[in-house]
Amino acid sequence: MSKRTPPQGMLIAVVSDLHCGSTVGLATPDPVTLDDGGTYVPTDAQRWLWRHWLGYWATVRRLAAGRNLIVILNGDAMDGDHHGTAQIVSRHPGTQFDILLKCLAVPLALRPRHVIVVRGTESHVGKSGSGEEALARHLLNTGVPVVPCPDTKTASWWHFTGTFGPLLVSATHHGRIGQRPWTKGNVSSNLAAQIFYEHAARGQRHPDIALRSHYHKTADSGDSHPVRVIQTPAWQLATAYAYRVAADSLADVGGLTISIDNAEWTVRKHLAVPDPTPTWSIA
Repeated sequence: MSKRTPPQGMLIAVVSDLHCGSTVGLATPDPVTLDDGGTYVPTDAQRWLWRHWLGYWATVRRLAAGRNLIVILNGDAMDGDHHGTAQIVSRHPGTQFDILLKCLAVPLALRPRHVIVVRGTESHVGKSGSGEEALARHLLNTGVPVVPCPDTKTASWWHFTGTFGPLLVSATHHGRIGQRPWTKGNVSSNLAAQIFYEHAARGQRHPDIALRSHYHKTADSGDSHPVRVIQTPAWQLATAYAYRVAADSLADVGGLTISIDNAEWTVRKHLAVPDPTPTWSIA
């Protein structure tokens, strides 16, 4: 019997803002059973999200061949019951949790070496990120290799910092981004400088990559500073709130991968391209 070749290198797959439980968030195409016995049928838009979710993880599977896979869930995995919204499948947290687990079955089927759960916004995932802590504990109890926080002894993190070979990665949910297409990169660059100087003032090593989320928009500070800040895309389409504050802006949908081989690392953004907005016309 030939010996199995050990994995060489690592691949980090980063997703955030799944907002499972939202009527414009990630869900499988299957009808959702509600607590009273009724059903919710996912929309065509949610089926579009699901197809790209499957496509993203198929790409991760290909890139992870021969590498150790690490998955980072960077906050707002569930939508919760927030701000009086009508755009949720159910106010029952168990229903939203069930949608989330079915969606996470796709990356977990790839048998990642490690899974890191970062807490998101309290209005979505509960006080002190209780929903994501419950998720991380559930995954741990079912044998998923979740990385717990050594300081707080919790299964999830407010702010994860870890080394992956030569790379020091920081991940927390809330970042900073410019609100206009021509300013979003500037704000990320400013944040990169701030992170660098704050670590220098404490005499600590700065992260090479700082992952930030929450705004459903991608932005990248590039190599303007020793720290590279990357704002991650989301898995939720525009909500009623988004239409009110930014009607012409679309959410960026997709995930990131970071491949690490020896001392080299490469960031890839995997974005889904939405269909054009329908235009009404009259002759």
